[in-house]
Amino acid sequence: MFQLVYVSTATVPFSKEDLAALLEKSRTRNRPKWITGMLLHHAGSFLQVLEGDEAAVHALAAQIAKDPRHDRFVV
Repeated sequence: MFQLVYVSTATVPFSKEDLAALLEKSRTRNRPKWITGMLLHHAGSFLQVLEGDEAAVHALAAQIAKDPRHDRFVV
């Protein structure tokens, strides 16, 4: 199993409801690809661990890096 960890900074505020929706959408999208992990959010910063097939995890990380809701994406 391959693991990738990144940190980033939110460009927009995230409410508890926003985070819950993000988590649900991510789980639904990642489950068929056998990608799991952990997402932490605190004071406008994210830390995420992605786990799964290396190619699938790299592809997902590339998508996440382009998301305009955050910047300063660092693996």
